[in-house]
Amino acid sequence: MNPSWIVTEADHKKRLDVFLSENMEDCSRSHAKKLVEQGDILVNGKNVSGHHFLKTNDEITMASEEHKREQEAKAKPHVSIRRATKVASKNEIQPLKDLKIIKETADWIVVYKPRGVLMHPDHKTPKGTLVDAVIAHAPQVAKIGDDPSRPGIMSRLDKDVSGLVVIAKTQDAFDHLKHQFSQHSVSKTYKALVYGTMKVDEGDIRFRIGRSNSKARMAAFPEKSEHGQAAWTHYRVEERLPDATLLEIQILTGRTHQIRAHLYALNHPVVGDALYKPKSVIRQIQSDRLLLQSVALSFTDPTTGEQESFEIPLDKDISKTVEMLRALKEDN
Repeated sequence: MNPSWIVTEADHKKRLDVFLSENMEDCSRSHAKKLVEQGDILVNGKNVSGHHFLKTNDEITMASEEHKREQEAKAKPHVSIRRATKVASKNEIQPLKDLKIIKETADWIVVYKPRGVLMHPDHKTPKGTLVDAVIAHAPQVAKIGDDPSRPGIMSRLDKDVSGLVVIAKTQDAFDHLKHQFSQHSVSKTYKALVYGTMKVDEGDIRFRIGRSNSKARMAAFPEKSEHGQAAWTHYRVEERLPDATLLEIQILTGRTHQIRAHLYALNHPVVGDALYKPKSVIRQIQSDRLLLQSVALSFTDPTTGEQESFEIPLDKDISKTVEMLRALKEDN
């Protein structure tokens, strides 16, 4: 018969993993937490987190196999994270068929780039990129910029990052916007769901960014190091969730994988990042997609001199993950 306990006043407000380690034979605190995270322990018939605080008269039981099967069935909607991302697996490039235009003038165009779509062609993906779709819409873009392989592009997003980008349609606009980017007068805001609880409400990350010596990715080096290029990321905690934190992020430089490498260096990698991934993954927030999005963009119109600002909501599969974690927080 599986063991069960009724919480007394002496254990009121005690953490569940601590209680289990004290009351189960040969059970360490880490093992107790693992039992809770894998759904083997119930409090009042419900799954909770390892850091759940107990109340007097709470009933603690071992989950039956039937209960586990029911929970797995109920969890399938949240696996919609996986289902949605199967459209583009970690190594699959998705051709862009429909261009989503946020705003367009004679000088520039702001568009939404879906995740899984490359910004411009490369030797592996000669077509089906964001630039291809933009040129199909506005052919003059093909001759704009400094690099024929990246016509009109003012800023880049990684293949697995979704969000706002601006593309110049004239050379004058390209030169003007390029100057704004070099002077850091363009505001780019991202949101990211990262593993773990960020303790500091707001901060700056200034690790230098350069190629890793051991892996096929970028690496963060100390600010005074001779390696890499200077990089500056500012973050603000928007919401603390169970085993994760939702961040609002602004970058003042545009290094390759800057946000991902910086957050990984802080031991708070972005959820769903297959390249900069943590050694252990929190069970309830696994995701097949990178939960990072460019949500806001602001710059000065090269012709009118007026400030242009754009903001979009979080993608559905990111917001669903956040909502799921909020529900877990309320349950606890």
